[in-house]
Amino acid sequence: MAQLQPLNASRSHWQRYLAELIGTFFVVFGACGAVISNGASNGAVTLLGIALVPGLVVLAMVYALGPVSAAHFNPAVTLAFATVRRFPWKHVPPYLIAQAAGALLASLLHQVLFGRDVALQVNFGAHIPAPWVSAPSAFGFEVIYGFLLMFVIMSVATDKRVASPIPGLAIGLTVALAIMMGGPISGASMNPIRSLAPAVLAGGQALAVLPIYLVAPTLGAVLAALTYEALRDGPHHAQAAPADLV
Repeated sequence: MAQLQPLNASRSHWQRYLAELIGTFFVVFGACGAVISNGASNGAVTLLGIALVPGLVVLAMVYALGPVSAAHFNPAVTLAFATVRRFPWKHVPPYLIAQAAGALLASLLHQVLFGRDVALQVNFGAHIPAPWVSAPSAFGFEVIYGFLLMFVIMSVATDKRVASPIPGLAIGLTVALAIMMGGPISGASMNPIRSLAPAVLAGGQALAVLPIYLVAPTLGAVLAALTYEALRDGPHHAQAAPADLV
């Protein structure tokens, strides 16, 4: 999800990949953990808590790891950056692998720490549309939430004029806002790997609807990146994310 400051040009690639693994781990561990805790506590966490936890985790991880990897933590973000040439395509596969490893580790630990029976009551926190929401409608909602998040990321992460404290706060609050809007409807994934990891362990309906949460957020993110590039006021203020990765 991206850091504004120029990064260390001498940084090893493995450091960036490990940062993506760690950051994605905490995003999924926090987001899905809040859902599992809410189910186990009969709603004590509430929708507000379920929205704030991932938002605050993203905020913290952007500040903690943004200088290392630009803090994507999301395959849709990585692919969208690459599509508009703000991220090198050759680094896309290792970023996606690192994100997948971090997310799956988080869900596996949920099974160990909560217990499978407890986690399975809420499908390990996987996204499933509300019963009254059709699959096409859920897909449309998820495109919109993915677009919203990536549009904000593009504005704060690829413009040299944005002050360094801004990205984490803007992106974290956008995550929380989208979940407040879309959590009761389709889940507001915005992040395919956050949806994939719990669905793999939960199986059943979570796996059946998984294509929605793999394709729609990615489509929304790519559309947002293309849209922002069309709106950008010239290339002289633009930068990549990370700014120094080639």
